[in-house]
Amino acid sequence: MIWDNDRVAVYLASTDRRVTIGVRFALEALGIELPDFLRRGRPGPRPNRVNKMMAALDADTGNPNTYRQEKLKIGAFAPRS
Repeated sequence: MIWDNDRVAVYLASTDRRVTIGVRFALEALGIELPDFLRRGRPGPRPNRVNKMMAALDADTGNPNTYRQEKLKIGAFAPRS
């Protein structure tokens, strides 16, 4: 198909995201299957990346109350009864 082309993929990767959104909308409205480079990824940050980034931050700052403890609500972040 004409959309499944390397030159089209490079062009859409270098344009404003609104152009890409418009192309995606047009293809979806016409019922044309989207090529892989136009498919949406999962929304939001990947949990693994966030966990690694926060672990690195905790190691750099030396804070004894870590992000992991905050997420699990343990240690200093445990609910008070």
